[in-house]
Amino acid sequence: MRKDMHHDRLQKYVIVDYSREMFIVAVKKHENKEEIVGLGQYILEANFQNAEAAFITRDDCQGQGIGRELLSYLTLLAKKQGLLGFTATVLAENRPMLHLFETMGFDLTKHIEDGVYELKMGFKPGP
Repeated sequence: MRKDMHHDRLQKYVIVDYSREMFIVAVKKHENKEEIVGLGQYILEANFQNAEAAFITRDDCQGQGIGRELLSYLTLLAKKQGLLGFTATVLAENRPMLHLFETMGFDLTKHIEDGVYELKMGFKPGP
């Protein structure tokens, strides 16, 4: 196990280029401290018009709207950046995630292969 990391190698973990990627966390106050309960991110694709979106919610906090809030805020940030939409990869058995993407108001196309959906979600004009 390493006990140190060279400065140059560490930089890719601590420096975020927000013009190419975005990371946000959802926190919940518990007693006098905040706990991370979710993480959302998008990473710009090679065409510079779309980004791959992903998020995760802690198991014991699922079904509380955290994923919807993360995706809504990522969408707002991506639109401000001038992006046209998201892509995502979702396992077919992950019905809650698919349902969320289907109900967010995107222009959605889905393709399934080997139990995995490839989603393309275009942003509709507006705020």
